[in-house]
Amino acid sequence: MIVNEFQHIVGDDVLMIYSSLHIERLQQADFDRAIAKLDEAVGHMIEGEAQSIIVGGGPVVAALGSDAAVVDRTRQLSGVPSISTTGAMLAGMQRLGAKALGVATPYTDERNALLRDYLEAQGYSVASARGLGLTRAVDIARLPFDATYRLACEAAEAASAADAIYMPCARMPVVRNIERIEAASRLPVVTSTQSMVWWGLRTLGIDDHIPGFGRLLRSGAAVSA
Repeated sequence: MIVNEFQHIVGDDVLMIYSSLHIERLQQADFDRAIAKLDEAVGHMIEGEAQSIIVGGGPVVAALGSDAAVVDRTRQLSGVPSISTTGAMLAGMQRLGAKALGVATPYTDERNALLRDYLEAQGYSVASARGLGLTRAVDIARLPFDATYRLACEAAEAASAADAIYMPCARMPVVRNIERIEAASRLPVVTSTQSMVWWGLRTLGIDDHIPGFGRLLRSGAAVSA
């Protein structure tokens, strides 16, 4: 889903070099395997001459409590600007001036609790958190588009104090719903794939304003690598 959604946003003008860390289930054994494969995955990025690297795996970051180790290792190996998906999302939230979040995920309550702890440790407040209770990546990728729209609207409705909606997981089909969610909730929406595109383009000095995918991609701000 991430490749499809990425190309849907940027078209054929930007090359995405993709390497999977093979997280099939949202469980510790898969997270440990993903960390063990990091060097190999970064090697594929280097071979493909990537000019910036985004390390996915939001649940891994939440479970670790920090993205510093994986991002630092990626920068060390590649020598190019690097960030985690979670870092890109929070950079997007910072750009939008959002501090109180309505969280909408495909995850279980247990994973959402870890995510809440992580976000609060980064200085954000979580006004509500809604999840779909899924643990398999393939089930997340198969979600119908209306499911992510309904989920986001439920999170927004439960979070009267929120000033943005946070929707992690690049496998969740949502980018074509962003404008629709923003119109219904009157809140900006930040998703994994959308924020990765935003951060990656700005890091490369591409300041295009891309309509159709929410306020973040319509904004034109450079970010620090």
